[in-house]
Order: sequence, then C-alpha cells, then structure tokens
Amino acid sequence: MDIAVCFSGIARGQVDRNVEHAQRAFSRFGSVDFFFATWKEHENDISKKYNAITYPEPEIHYDAWTECVVDNPHHKYKQYKDARLKGVEAYYQNPTLKNSLKQILAHAYQVEDLPQKYDMIVRLRWDVITSPVYDFRKYMNQSYEENIAIGFAIRGERWIKLNSCKDIDHVYCNVDTAWEYSRDWCYWLNDNMIFHPRKIWDSKKAWKLFEEKRLWPAEFGWYQLLSSMDNHHCVYGGAAVERFRRVA
Repeated sequence: MDIAVCFSGIARGQVDRNVEHAQRAFSRFGSVDFFFATWKEHENDISKKYNAITYPEPEIHYDAWTECVVDNPHHKYKQYKDARLKGVEAYYQNPTLKNSLKQILAHAYQVEDLPQKYDMIVRLRWDVITSPVYDFRKYMNQSYEENIAIGFAIRGERWIKLNSCKDIDHVYCNVDTAWEYSRDWCYWLNDNMIFHPRKIWDSKKAWKLFEEKRLWPAEFGWYQLLSSMDNHHCVYGGAAVERFRRVA
C-alpha cells in the first residue's frame, strides 16, 4: 500500500512534536508521505513551516446539530440536539460546535488533491498526538484488506492510555443499554485519527450532503461518509487530541 498521512484544519498545538510522533509511528510502513492542509483564512507560521496547502474556509449555512434534514439515530445526537434547542448546559451552546463540519470538508478538499498513487489514508488533526511506540500494522492491514474505516480516540475516562489500544464492541446502544457497553461505535466513527482506504472516500458526496444540509457533524459525519452497512471499526487509544493526552 502507498500511505498518505494527511494533517488538516487549523495549525495549532505542539505541532512539531505531533508530526514527529506520527513520523515515528508510520515510518515502519515503508511507502509513506506526509501532507498538510489548512484554511486560507487561518494560515500561520506553523502551517507555512510545513508548506501546507490552503483552501477557502467554507461558510457553514446550517447547524448540523439541530437543522439536519435527517437526524443521526444515535441517542447522543438527540441529546446534543435537544440541549442546543432548549438552550441548556453551556457545553452544548458552544458556538464552535457548528464548525465540526469543517474538519470533514477539509479532508474532502485534501483527498481530492492527493496524487493518485496513494491508496491508503491516515487522517489527523494538527493538534492530535499519535503514539510513537504502538505498532499500528494490525489496524492498517485490517483497514486495507477489509476495505473499512477504523477510527481511534481517547474518550475521557472510558480509556486514558495513548500507547495501547482497545477494540470497541459492535453494539447498537440506546438510552437503556447497560453502561458496560461503549456508545462509541454505533452510528459514530472515532475521529482523533482515522485509517481508511482511499477508494471508500467520496469528496463529491461530502460536499453534496453539506449543500443539502444532510451532512452530520463530527464523529457522526465521519460515520456517514466512511461506513458501509456499519462495517467500520472504532478503537480506544493510539491517538488523542493533545489536551486529553495521557501516556500509559
């Protein structure tokens, strides 16, 4: 496989450290190249250092948490929607939540412009730290051979270890499901880091869903674009937004 490691979004955080860790993590795969992208309106010294390609930042014309034509069936999506509509709890009222579509659209831009030789994609944010010691070959091969997306994340106290991974059971959950089962698989793709074959990504579909107000936000949207008949897989550990980082 020919792997493209794609950083996108606003260039912030401990970027030199994060890039170096990703290089250590994926150099063992041989044919790997790194690509960087940011919004033209947010170009800065960090993005310039990495010769990041720039794209025009899209104007978000709907609130994907409350105004999608069709709701995501996950009960967590309903929780967000109800809270935002009722104006309760400060976390759910954060105006930056509307920007959670932009990470998906940035990826749509970036994948569209990749040289055709790359058939395997690693998607990362600039402020995500990847484990430099974990051997990701198991998951990379699974994604490539089974033609599926695999998403990684650290999710609060559900898993705090960066340098080890735990597979999440494929369980359809609702509000009454026992809490021993993770809610981080059904109708959802962990998005701190994503592995996916290039051929299962469709940038035109992403933009069409966005224009029609059908694209879901954040992890729900990644699921929408990268899961076919719920064949995706989610993992705890391996990568984390750096503010949630624990090394163990």
